[in-house]
Amino acid sequence: MTPNPRSPRSSHPVLRAAGGVVLALCGVLLLLRGVIGFGPDAPQGTGPHLLAVALMVVGAAAILGAVLLGRTARAAMVAVVVSLGVLTVGLGAGVATALAPCSFPAASRSGLTTDDTQATGSAPAPSGVFRATDGTRLAYYAFVPAHPVASLVFSHGSGANSAAGYLPLARELDREYGIATYLVDLRGHGASGGPRGDTPSVAQLQRDEQTAVDGVRRALPGLPVFVGGHSAGAGVVLNSVPRIAREVAGYVFVAPDFGLHSGTELATDASNFATVCQRPLVAATVTDGLLDAHAPAVGFAYTAAQITDAHLVDRYTADMAIGQNPADAAGTLAAIRRPVGVWVGADDEVFAAARVVAYAGHAPYVTTEIVPGATHLGVLDTVASDIGPWVDRVAQTGNASGTR
Repeated sequence: MTPNPRSPRSSHPVLRAAGGVVLALCGVLLLLRGVIGFGPDAPQGTGPHLLAVALMVVGAAAILGAVLLGRTARAAMVAVVVSLGVLTVGLGAGVATALAPCSFPAASRSGLTTDDTQATGSAPAPSGVFRATDGTRLAYYAFVPAHPVASLVFSHGSGANSAAGYLPLARELDREYGIATYLVDLRGHGASGGPRGDTPSVAQLQRDEQTAVDGVRRALPGLPVFVGGHSAGAGVVLNSVPRIAREVAGYVFVAPDFGLHSGTELATDASNFATVCQRPLVAATVTDGLLDAHAPAVGFAYTAAQITDAHLVDRYTADMAIGQNPADAAGTLAAIRRPVGVWVGADDEVFAAARVVAYAGHAPYVTTEIVPGATHLGVLDTVASDIGPWVDRVAQTGNASGTR
């Protein structure tokens, strides 16, 4: 009998090659996804890590299956080897591109209108420190009256620190309105520990916020706790709402940064105050912090004199920038079931005041005000007279209007 030239062993070499390529591709993608599951910004815990291990095992098995399939046909083997080679080269090129350093222009002048409150030369030493969950020192300045009506945990803006313009605000809230105010330096800023302008992970900033709130609650038990921030400090608070919401009586936002997708920024971006390099931000996001999480991604137009005199930080890593950018400010505001107060200067150079007020309307219990003549930093000098009475009303009645 004449042998069948189309025996099972030799038939369909194209299908075998295609199957090997598909298996190899799926294997590599599953393996990578499993590895990314161990990134610092990935969900933490036993469950997510077991899933990551399972993906890595399945991915490795798929790659092995592709190699075994290729052994039964030369065309399949060639296709598998070529596909793996192309994937390796492509991934290597992608990693190399992601790791290429960003360049930032040197600031010849500040992008913001500043005043003498930006200098920290005569600032007092911090009142104390909270210990973050990873042991890092989080310095704070506490202004506590004899008989406080409420407490406020407040975070500074991008690249700043509590002593760079925020002390007068805290003093007035203390002396004139009986509000115990705690100004907390974010990690990597001011008197707090950690690499300048960096954080181990996005989630760590949120844990730090919870540490500060818990520390104030322990120091002043029984008082209603308000939490707020200026500019990007408000962004950190918004990202932390799921962690702190049950402990908070209300939120205080001054010239708040509602995020890149909020549409509240001015087109001029405060004379290019912030220069953003997208490459590390994308790499850190896609890889859950495995790549470029600690690479400089944002530069601020602080002058050399400002950096020296006020101890400002002019570079943010990708994770620090992501941690201060609200992921979904509209959704977060809508879910807040506590009073929210929002104040923004009419002459703010970074945000359009009317847009900020309109966006704040996502919060169901919100009070908003545009402060006449105030700039992005200058609003800090006058807003205490608005925040103080508002906090007192909420503390006494449980709502912003003063009615039960």
